[in-house]
Amino acid sequence: MIRVLAALAALVAAALLVGIAVDVGRWEHATTRAPSTLVGGAAESLLGTGDDIALRHAIATFVNAENTPYGFDNGANQARVRALAQGVLADVVSSAPPAESSQADDLLGVLSWGGIRAPVGAVDPADRAVQAFTDASRLDPSNADARFNLEVALRALQSTGVRHGPSPSSGPRGTGHSGAGAGTPGQGY
Repeated sequence: MIRVLAALAALVAAALLVGIAVDVGRWEHATTRAPSTLVGGAAESLLGTGDDIALRHAIATFVNAENTPYGFDNGANQARVRALAQGVLADVVSSAPPAESSQADDLLGVLSWGGIRAPVGAVDPADRAVQAFTDASRLDPSNADARFNLEVALRALQSTGVRHGPSPSSGPRGTGHSGAGAGTPGQGY
């Protein structure tokens, strides 16, 4: 009787292991959604693939947003697709491990950088992009893409307003010839 129960337990364990092995094989080809499983979420729990699938889905929505043209609807569809991608990426940032969060934050910055101008009172997309690149660099210091994007964004936003040469204004050192301040300085009223 004990041998029969032991054989039955071994048979059930073998069937369970075969089911888990089949599920693990299905996860190998999963891209943006979880595959159907035989043993529930056992393989997903063992492999820890939930975060990876969420990141793959977020990357797919990012690519879709980047490839969506402005269109004849004045960009309404493009804005909707971008907002969806930003939401999915933000979910990954808030729930994934640091490396995946860093990658999603970097993609959020890329979406923000390429976005349209913000309405008055809203945060400028360039500022949002710099913040996302900074967060991505802090989450995973080995993320070279985030560091590169941060450097490019900061260089693009750096002011370069120094002019060399004579001033076009009027005055003793300017080249202007008429208008306010055209007289010699120090005459007063």
